[in-house]
Amino acid sequence: MINPVHEHSSKWEYIGHRLMKSCDLFKLCDIDRSDADAEQPFVTCLKDQELYGMITFILERMNEVDAAARQLWQEKGGEQAPVPLDYRERELEYFRLQIEKTDRYRSSELYNAEFIDEQAEGYETLQGVFVTLTRALHYLFGEIRSRYGRADQTFLGKMKSQYPEYVELLNFAQQRGRLNGRSKRSYKPVEDAPVLRIHLNNEQFDELYRELCKFFDADEHEELKRLLRGESIDRKIIFLSNQNRLVEVFRRLKYNGFLFETSTEIRNWLCSNFMYRSKQGDRKLNPHSVWDILSKAKGEPSPRSRICKFEWLQYKTQRS
Repeated sequence: MINPVHEHSSKWEYIGHRLMKSCDLFKLCDIDRSDADAEQPFVTCLKDQELYGMITFILERMNEVDAAARQLWQEKGGEQAPVPLDYRERELEYFRLQIEKTDRYRSSELYNAEFIDEQAEGYETLQGVFVTLTRALHYLFGEIRSRYGRADQTFLGKMKSQYPEYVELLNFAQQRGRLNGRSKRSYKPVEDAPVLRIHLNNEQFDELYRELCKFFDADEHEELKRLLRGESIDRKIIFLSNQNRLVEVFRRLKYNGFLFETSTEIRNWLCSNFMYRSKQGDRKLNPHSVWDILSKAKGEPSPRSRICKFEWLQYKTQRS
């Protein structure tokens, strides 16, 4: 691996910062490398120094956001400032939520909070900006892991020294989804999982069930049938392909009139009952990506990757 920490480090930091200022974080973070039909993410063509420079840019922007939150905290009385009980030990997050996202954070795609539910608390505040930056940080570390298995330790040491408040965040981003082969399958009971009512006749139900069964292990077919019938199960089942192929089916069921739940309810149901299989192992559905597909058609599979292509389940573009 090329060591990014050297006497000319300001040069690669400058290049990385320039790249981050001009990039669309949605395009940066939403493409799944494991999807054979996905376009090649532009970060796969970047040099190591450029990737590391982009990480330093993310950390600097996080620091700016938190500096604004700390200033407001001090203005409100510092340690004596009234903070809701739920935010004790998370005061910075609380004060990020109190600062509205200004034009400065709307001037670039970099700061658009595309990875936080539009209905979620904090979407239009600096907390939404922080969530977006966090997702970008994880993606960049993920690209480094895909190349080498882990990030350069000298670089990590420098970043932890320079940004001690983000040590835990850096550790998590570095270790998340480490390339160590397919993960062992383990399940936890799903407590209070939501149910979904799909309004199909018997013929339509059988056709949908038969097609979806192709993407699940045989020992999970009964659980799949129960879910489609509006019942609950006690463990998550594994969709044997990319998550966007599964989610897009339920987007089509909704706009074709077979589902009446909101996008939020459908997202919660999918995330509570399914996982998907990637090259890194069995993974949870990403609620932000699921929401984007259901509500905005962002990240939908290509036409040839779409599944459950029935005459009664027609595809429609977002525009139509």
